[in-house]
Amino acid sequence: MIIRHAGMPYREEPFEIVERKGPGHPDSLCDGISDAISRGLSRYYLDHFGTILHHNVDKVLLIGGRSKPAFGGGEIVKPLTIVIGGRATDELEGVRVPVQEIARNCAAQFLNEQVKGLGGQFAIEPRIGVGSTELRSLVKNVGANDTSMGVGFAPLSHLEKDVLEIDRLARSVRGAGEDCKVMGIRTGPRAQFTVADAIVAQHARSMDEYADIKAAIAAKVVTRVSARWGDASVAVNAADHDDDIYLTVTGTSAEMGDDGETGRGNRANGLITPGRPMTLEAVAGKNPRNHVGKIYNIIANKAAEDIVKLGGIEDAYVFLVSRIGAPLDRPQIKAVTIYGEAVPSKVEYTVDYWLEQTLTFAEAWVNNKY
Repeated sequence: MIIRHAGMPYREEPFEIVERKGPGHPDSLCDGISDAISRGLSRYYLDHFGTILHHNVDKVLLIGGRSKPAFGGGEIVKPLTIVIGGRATDELEGVRVPVQEIARNCAAQFLNEQVKGLGGQFAIEPRIGVGSTELRSLVKNVGANDTSMGVGFAPLSHLEKDVLEIDRLARSVRGAGEDCKVMGIRTGPRAQFTVADAIVAQHARSMDEYADIKAAIAAKVVTRVSARWGDASVAVNAADHDDDIYLTVTGTSAEMGDDGETGRGNRANGLITPGRPMTLEAVAGKNPRNHVGKIYNIIANKAAEDIVKLGGIEDAYVFLVSRIGAPLDRPQIKAVTIYGEAVPSKVEYTVDYWLEQTLTFAEAWVNNKY
């Protein structure tokens, strides 16, 4: 176990950048579809074979459609398309698994629930292949699926908490779409927030009503940030100009040409934080039984949260690196960076506790614990 000490708390950094892509953003939709398919496959495997077989469906691509939004409504001219790549076991001991059908059904159900305005106006193209024999055997032996890493940190900064909450607040306004993107910037004590939300045309019958929805979003955001920051600014749909506004039929930019891809959006904690250690690994869609790209990134955040709870620690960062084929609870590196004082044995115990959870992670994840 490696423990090192940070030179300063994160709050004293001269600047901070935080981004969040809301659940209706094309990249977030791809993440959601990947995980929905992985859960569907995992449940099928468990029901029919008693174990989760090899699969990784972390290669979902969203190709944006075309639309003609108009005040009070509009129409979809060309539906968006979901292309589902990746690998999955489609047969075991002569028993066929309907992989493509499961993928299609899970993707459609997720999209219809997540963006209700789509109303089934999308095309789904499952193109899932079969994984290599070596990787399939690793699932059977519960060895790490890859040589990869997981990183996590705690606690969230004031700015990070605000960006998470602003996304929720903006989408709670009647007429605001699920495709909400929030960028927060802190320079010293000053904070700036830029919110882009795909306004649903059905709820904006005129330019005045569109402006009212924007104003309602801004008011909720200002109420939130004014309690935290002495100097803060808020901009909503800042690119609006004359009649060129962020008006949509469905509430997602995916209807009008904005594309998406699994892994390009939020990290495991729901944020994009370039000032913090993070990995480019796509968490969504990777199998929950032995793929460290999913497991280590989630438990690293959980471990960091518990380390901070030990007391005397202001910031905690957890780093885990696997070796392909090795047991999940025995990484090549387990390291922690902290700002503050802590008993090393307690820090190590906390990390080891969460590494032990890798052995039961799959079942917990399939049952929506994580």
